[in-house]
Amino acid sequence: MFCTSLQTVWLRESELFARDRASSQNKLIGNLMDFVTLHEIIPYVSTGQQHILTMSPYEGITLRMPGRHAFDTDPEGGDFVIEVTDPEMNWVNHQFTHDDIFKDVQEKTNAPKFPSEGFMAAYAAIVMGGQDPERHRFMKLDCPGIDPNLFLRAAQCLAVAEHRRYHAHERNGGGRYLPARFSAGIVQGIWTADDVKAYQRRGRQGLENLIKEKGRPRPLKSLYS
Repeated sequence: MFCTSLQTVWLRESELFARDRASSQNKLIGNLMDFVTLHEIIPYVSTGQQHILTMSPYEGITLRMPGRHAFDTDPEGGDFVIEVTDPEMNWVNHQFTHDDIFKDVQEKTNAPKFPSEGFMAAYAAIVMGGQDPERHRFMKLDCPGIDPNLFLRAAQCLAVAEHRRYHAHERNGGGRYLPARFSAGIVQGIWTADDVKAYQRRGRQGLENLIKEKGRPRPLKSLYS
């Protein structure tokens, strides 16, 4: 489990706007970031107003904080929204969600020339293994949907947000691992994105129900180790 000791960031409104301006001038684009590093650089922000601070850890990725679940993290203020800008998808600051993940993984799995199994291995290595997305590069050619490299960066950011809120469930394969576990079943042809839609909101219990009905995918760790 990746746990770091972070203090909640309590900022006055004037300080928040100053941080916002600074983040736009001080982007971390190009820096190498594993899971722990990304977790450490995203601040905890507790205010009465949502989305008052932004930062861009990668090109095409904007984080807005605090999110609406800011008081559900420990310490408080850890939630944030991930927005993706991808010209090929006609996305400008599109809020990245689980539904985007499953739909996109299905499209990439259906594409005959795209290495979906290798892509899934990279996704698992980033979310479970804590690896830097920049270690895994994919060609956009013959790849439908979201730019695959942008997808992996966004998925890493979402994993940090979910770790902050659900880290207690990770020991049982839940928390930040769940979207990747659902996705692995899509890539391995055990179930489809449409199947996942009916189960994913039930969390780990939904995954176990889907496994009972359709079969069990290979474990995430076995995909990259």
